[in-house]
Amino acid sequence: MVHRIDKNTTGLLVLAKTELAMRNLAKQFFDHTVDRKYMALVWGDVEQDEGTIVAHVGRNQRFRKLFEAYPEGDHGKEAITHYKVLERLGYVTLVECILETGRTHQIRVHMKHIGHPLFNDDFYGGDRIVKGTVYAKYKQFIDNCFNICSRQAFAC
Repeated sequence: MVHRIDKNTTGLLVLAKTELAMRNLAKQFFDHTVDRKYMALVWGDVEQDEGTIVAHVGRNQRFRKLFEAYPEGDHGKEAITHYKVLERLGYVTLVECILETGRTHQIRVHMKHIGHPLFNDDFYGGDRIVKGTVYAKYKQFIDNCFNICSRQAFAC
């Protein structure tokens, strides 16, 4: 295995068939010559049409399974995510994310950091209504969406 994705994420894994292929592919990922594009459905109306999120990503100090965005130098490793709005859908926005670095949970942590957790992301707060109304019909609609999309709305 050369490259993997987060659990409960839809996308491609990169596997090498030979040792030579493994080395060449691993070097491409190491040199950042491979573009990694992801689509994510995030809560809220992302204000800017495109932008760059720069925040270190490291393990949460209290809960080791979670990762957190930190100011530069405080904790974690440098992480850079470029995003572009693909479609605005009212209370949610479809964005394309391009990774300049590849930290664990990077997109999930960065989008939460700017106030737009991934839709139905149970680790980072997207598994409850973040934007919208308080009406019972809306809550039922969102619960139905969560049931249909049983993981964070994220794909590569």
